[in-house]
Amino acid sequence: MKIVLVIAGIGLIMGVASCHMEEGVGEPAKDLSEQMDVLAILQETVGQDLEKGDWEGALQMANSMDSVFDVCSRSFERHHRLKEPFRSYYEGKMAAAMSQLRKAIRQKDEILAKDRYAYLVRRCNSCHNENDVAERAHE
Repeated sequence: MKIVLVIAGIGLIMGVASCHMEEGVGEPAKDLSEQMDVLAILQETVGQDLEKGDWEGALQMANSMDSVFDVCSRSFERHHRLKEPFRSYYEGKMAAAMSQLRKAIRQKDEILAKDRYAYLVRRCNSCHNENDVAERAHE
């Protein structure tokens, strides 16, 4: 009898869980602020890797940043903190800066890479300024 009850209980839990999962289909798994937290960690790691001269690590983290930017661009057409879709901020502020940073890292040009990193941070913060976001990217 206990086995039947356990199986029925598991079936009920799975059924409820699947209903809740269906409601969120098409929604991003993380809110924009959570994605920004991921970007902050990646951005800081890029800066640390550049300071250490770890070109491979810096490129991997920069590529990861660009991947998260891409997810945000596709996922956040509307957000209560943004005046426009995230994609417009990415394309207007970060896409070229990311491309320039990744190119400088691939070339192992320390001066240019650090300059492009600082430029990316300023571009990120300009978006935060436009949208009254208190958090700042740090060099």
